[in-house]
Amino acid sequence: MGLGSLVFAQLTITTNLREDGVFNEKQLKWEITKTTPGLTVFNFNRDLTSFRHITGSLSSTYYILDWEYDEDEILYDMIIVSDADNEYDFMIDGINELVIFFYYDDYGRYCMVRHHIQDSYYDQ
Repeated sequence: MGLGSLVFAQLTITTNLREDGVFNEKQLKWEITKTTPGLTVFNFNRDLTSFRHITGSLSSTYYILDWEYDEDEILYDMIIVSDADNEYDFMIDGINELVIFFYYDDYGRYCMVRHHIQDSYYDQ
């Protein structure tokens, strides 16, 4: 995917499938609770300090508080906060072509929202 040049250009990622899941601590695996097909767009700024997440029904801004890049794994690992002041661990997994939000829900369960990457491109 070439995500290594994310810091030098504005990155846009489109996705075509969303999966919501809860981590089953007893079985040590993710249980998918909902699957939703449909287009979403992630539009990162050039400085890698924020991005917009656009769906068919809403648009949210996320601020990137910290990030690391693993070149061998083609993996961005970030800590982000939404415009609604919710904090997430966030990953862009270039090998598996996934964008994933991780968080704890109101019941203390470890949850994820996983988007399957359809395409990505850079605006130089």
